[in-house]
Amino acid sequence: MKIAILGIKGVPGRHGVEVVVDSLLPHLVSLGHLVTVYGYNSYTRNSDDYYGARIRTVPGIDAKNLEMITHMWNASLAARRGRYDIVHIHSTDPCLLAWLPRPRLGLVATSHGQAYIRKKWGRAARAMSKAAERLFIRIPDAVTCVSSPLCDLYREKYGREVVYIPNGIVVREPPGEELLSEWRLDPRGYLFASAGRIERTKGLCTLIAAYRLSGASLPLVIAGGGSATDTEYFEELKAAKPDGVRFVGFLTGETYHALYAHARAFVFPSEYEAMSMALLEGLASGAPTIYSDTPENEAVASGLGFSFRVSDPRSLAERIAHVIANDAEARARGAAARDAVRRNHDWPAIARRYDEIYRAVAER
Repeated sequence: MKIAILGIKGVPGRHGVEVVVDSLLPHLVSLGHLVTVYGYNSYTRNSDDYYGARIRTVPGIDAKNLEMITHMWNASLAARRGRYDIVHIHSTDPCLLAWLPRPRLGLVATSHGQAYIRKKWGRAARAMSKAAERLFIRIPDAVTCVSSPLCDLYREKYGREVVYIPNGIVVREPPGEELLSEWRLDPRGYLFASAGRIERTKGLCTLIAAYRLSGASLPLVIAGGGSATDTEYFEELKAAKPDGVRFVGFLTGETYHALYAHARAFVFPSEYEAMSMALLEGLASGAPTIYSDTPENEAVASGLGFSFRVSDPRSLAERIAHVIANDAEARARGAAARDAVRRNHDWPAIARRYDEIYRAVAER
């Protein structure tokens, strides 16, 4: 089928939903689909062969409250002219314009979370996001979500079944320990956290407070600072951090994955995620993973890591101390988590589930 993907900034993916789409593309192509991704001209470039898919850029207004809607408007018009069989919108906020693309066979939309929960948005933006959620439920021919608890919430709130399709992850061989030398770190001699974009819902205030309370002698390494970072908040964190905390910036590639693989523990303190790629990376790395006990995180990591009460520094400090003191138990759980993620979050299998959705929509 001829498929257009809308609602993302583009590929290559640097974090969040862009990483999800980037990872899916070669598998959708291998299933025989002709896929075109519409992205922001400020983020990506045109290509006729990106792992078998086409990338097309559209213009928009690069301002915080207008960026998404203006790019989505132009992408929707371009997709409408392209007469695609299926249009797949990723994320709920772009569904404000779900009525515009008009595919030949059907519209599919995927929720990657409730954006209005995040603390960075003002009242008007949250109202728009809530309106988009209602259109996400009402307009598409099929709707999916990466979070099982959020599927339940949609069913209870709106009375519509939303299909749960999780995110996947690539389970990698650990990169070489020598890559740690850039930060003068020893294997299993540090704690690691990754936030991608740094904003208030990522829980880094809780993490830094817990690090102080834990009395840990190991350094705490925090990667993050990508696009859409709350720079004011980031500066507050850097000004208040104790000596053992190191911010290493936004990272990708082998050096980034080396920090996961060789950490004494990976800590994920976020206050809200639907299904976090960072949490999956931590579990897939085999490092013992400490995570906040939100329903969304528990749906992914229960029994595979060590949970703490969300936004509670003392609870997190106790977990950090426990993992450091019980290294054999922690490493065994990390190894089990790696195997479980390999089974449950396989990209080819996830692409086949989206393929089933496309074909069911086409048949209807």
